[in-house]
Amino acid sequence: MDIDLWSLAAKHSSEVIAGIVGGAVTATLTGLGRYVYGWHQASRQQGAHFHIAGTMYTPLDPANPAHAPALEAGKSHVQELLWLGDEIGLPHFVPNPYMLRTVSSAMARTSGAGLLLGHLPQRVETPLLKKILGHHNTIPATGLINAYKTNIGTAPDGRVHGISPPVYEHYKGSDHRRVLRAMFIAESQLMQGIPPREKVHFPHQNHVNRHATLSTLIAGYHENPQAFDCCRAYF
Repeated sequence: MDIDLWSLAAKHSSEVIAGIVGGAVTATLTGLGRYVYGWHQASRQQGAHFHIAGTMYTPLDPANPAHAPALEAGKSHVQELLWLGDEIGLPHFVPNPYMLRTVSSAMARTSGAGLLLGHLPQRVETPLLKKILGHHNTIPATGLINAYKTNIGTAPDGRVHGISPPVYEHYKGSDHRRVLRAMFIAESQLMQGIPPREKVHFPHQNHVNRHATLSTLIAGYHENPQAFDCCRAYF
């Protein structure tokens, strides 16, 4: 029996070695491919993720030396962007393969402000909005979030109310990543509007398009408020 086993091992040793080497080569090439793909995605600031985006237009502070140049240029507000909670991978946020493919396809077709609300099949839009609205429950009660609430204004119950439509901003020349954003716009911003662009100081020029996105969404809301009823949110 021992002789037979050794003979069998000797006979098929080349196949075993080839399998091991082949597996190692495959694993190496797979790992290298993923590395190169990740490098390519990072260089283009891409990576399908989801987060809730908040935007503040804070009055410039004359006592803040950093604001002096903006004040001298005739600006009155500074645009400040923040994530209302953690960013998560889009495949984890939308695990259903059909929904993920449909949402990704809709994102690829968008331009400008990239509002996805009303541009998705109902069977995808409804569960996506439910997930987005539910995700607002995960927004932490941090000092930054409280500062945002103070700036934006809250209801008597201490919560901030607004709309949070799904958006994929894609402006020509923009280097934004491939990110699905729930663009939270507070009730105060919907009612009072935001400062005109020429009065806003943008600390980062690649964030200038956010002003155009909010302006587009606020204008759309005033044209048809009922269209945004399905994405009303609070936290």
